[in-house]
Amino acid sequence: MTTSANPHHLVGSMGSDFWRITVPPQLIPEFATKIDWNQIGRRVMIDAIDGIIVMMSPSSSHEVLGHSSDIIVMRAGNVLQKQVRCMRGTRWKRPEDSENVGLEADTAFYIGETATAWYTAFRNGGRKAAENFEARTPPDLVVEVEVTHFEKNKPDRYARLGVREMWRVDVRTEHDQPQIEILALQQPNSPKVVNTSSVLGKLPTSVLPHALWLATAGDEEKLKNY
Repeated sequence: MTTSANPHHLVGSMGSDFWRITVPPQLIPEFATKIDWNQIGRRVMIDAIDGIIVMMSPSSSHEVLGHSSDIIVMRAGNVLQKQVRCMRGTRWKRPEDSENVGLEADTAFYIGETATAWYTAFRNGGRKAAENFEARTPPDLVVEVEVTHFEKNKPDRYARLGVREMWRVDVRTEHDQPQIEILALQQPNSPKVVNTSSVLGKLPTSVLPHALWLATAGDEEKLKNY
């Protein structure tokens, strides 16, 4: 394992800026608490196990696809008559991790029973009860937009947190439809690419690229009938 703290930079396929720093894992609590990383990047991942800090400043294309993912998941939940609670860029961490450590997905969701439990916690105890629920309950689904080699181990990290499923969304050229993979994170031999979503009623991967394109284009009528 490298102990270099020199930053490495790359530009993603959709134009977002990514920076990565690798430090000895024992230094992560100090790094996490003494530096305001959100002043450096819009979205930050701090991995306490591997000693990796990744910061990214998303492009407009990245943010648009993140919002389109929200639309698709919420619509699928409505069709399946499952409650969905969108958690957007909430930071997720293990109970034993220090403050500010964790992963921020581009968007994340509680689906079905966990969404119902979140709403129940909020109704009964307000914001603090909902935050306590989040601290002990990982999301069912996370979506990561714009895949880079800086984040190649993210599926393993989400699996360690207890997340059930991850979608990887990317666009290789500006004219292509999004490329999407669904990864099961809690099945045998996971993480592994699968053809259907286990959290959204066997929703097939094959329908997602065009559905995301329709959501991005604002074509609500065709999306309703898709």
